[in-house]
Amino acid sequence: MGILAINGGKKAVQKTPKTSEIFNSMVDEQETLVRQLLRKREISASSVVEELEKNFAQYTGTKYAIAMNNGTATLHSAFFSVIKEPGDEIITSVHTWHLGVTPIICAGGIPVFCDIEPLTLNIDPSKIEQKITSKTRAICVTHVYGHPADMDSINNIAKKYNLAVIEDASHSHGAAYKGIPTGKLGDIGCFSLQGSKLMTGGEAGILVTDHTKFYESCIMLGHYERVSKLSSKYDKYKANENIPFMNLGYKYRIHPFAAAMALIELKYLEERNSLQMKNCSYINRGLASIEGFDGAYVAPYVTKHAWLNYLIRFYPEQFDGIPREKIIEALRAEGVDAAKGRPGYIPLVRQPLLNERENSPAYAIWYHFLKNHPEYKIEDYPVAEKVLFERIAIPSLRDIEYDVEYLEQILDAFRKISKHRKELK
Repeated sequence: MGILAINGGKKAVQKTPKTSEIFNSMVDEQETLVRQLLRKREISASSVVEELEKNFAQYTGTKYAIAMNNGTATLHSAFFSVIKEPGDEIITSVHTWHLGVTPIICAGGIPVFCDIEPLTLNIDPSKIEQKITSKTRAICVTHVYGHPADMDSINNIAKKYNLAVIEDASHSHGAAYKGIPTGKLGDIGCFSLQGSKLMTGGEAGILVTDHTKFYESCIMLGHYERVSKLSSKYDKYKANENIPFMNLGYKYRIHPFAAAMALIELKYLEERNSLQMKNCSYINRGLASIEGFDGAYVAPYVTKHAWLNYLIRFYPEQFDGIPREKIIEALRAEGVDAAKGRPGYIPLVRQPLLNERENSPAYAIWYHFLKNHPEYKIEDYPVAEKVLFERIAIPSLRDIEYDVEYLEQILDAFRKISKHRKELK
């Protein structure tokens, strides 16, 4: 607890964490399977795709799973399935990644934003009902950073107004709400399998649903090679002697290498998530006794957690006006590669695409799809604006061995900064 490293003292974190054997075993299996596909020349289509879909549907307890080339494609497919005409509205969180919202526009819809809960950082169910209009078609929730949203409240509202519920579960592979896996809690579940996610194919996605109508709609949008297997409703699009089978022009097929990677990652998902929760829980317990900081919040309804990003709560009022940026600088000097919350998660209404008006490239996109541009006001989202300055991210603890000495060194960095915060002024 000596001199702060930023002021010339010895840094708190001296130890280098050891990569877990779970991770090493997983990568070895991925290398083997991808090599097999390469040698068999299964480089565009492969049965490994169907195996991934079957296993992921079983894991989430859903009837259908469709593997796709990225998570954005799964969201576009979901919005395409529920938007009936241009100008239909989708209610969603103002605190999410922009690619969780721009596909609404590309499907001809209008995103309608809701503020968030201050602890879970998920969409606030108490704010949803006031946003519903005659044009509302669905509620889209992001289980942000891996923490499930309050799905009972959201589903009750959706049932009352006959709305679909879309889960952007891209952060929450393996998480569960009251024992039910994310992805199965609404009508359509969308998962990114991009390289930074809890389960990855490098660049891929997977959509799950129990509803045949949504499944077939998604196939028609982006999987022309599967149209022939759809119900009689789509007979006119199937191949015959005069025309080949066809779809609506998008091609969202997953690459076999990505499917192979994801298939192995699914096998190890529970073990890796459990190791991460063991590490994060230790940090959570330690932070509880350090003034000015607190661990990540977990709501009572979460029966299984999976942190995509582990965000520590920071209380600016206890640091006498010292900006968060200075705290982050001090943590990095101590050997903790800290950062602001997940990059890009400023309130979405601050993004140029969503707030620029005429004579801008962004406005041209709105006009192309909708011939108009809604108006958003940042003052309508005070909680999302406030939490910008109250979270600090630390590197993932997911694929490192459980090591109390290393975890204590991370905590020591926070203890030093809390104890010597006056020296940061």
